[in-house]
Amino acid sequence: MSELTKEALTEFFDTRYVKKDDCDSTTHDIEKKLANDDKRLAVIELQVKINNWLSLAIAGGVIALVIKVFLGG
Repeated sequence: MSELTKEALTEFFDTRYVKKDDCDSTTHDIEKKLANDDKRLAVIELQVKINNWLSLAIAGGVIALVIKVFLGG
């Protein structure tokens, strides 16, 4: 009778929970996909940094021209 209970519990838990091997393979697949995202995020971060420097240089030039116009140069 205890064998029957173990089988019933095994069936119940097998349908309700994920086995460790299945969870490990799913986690591995997700980590593989996220590794590619890290590379893309690094490229985007570099592009944003360059964009910020260019914007700062342009804003500095505009401010210099405005000061020159107001001081009458």
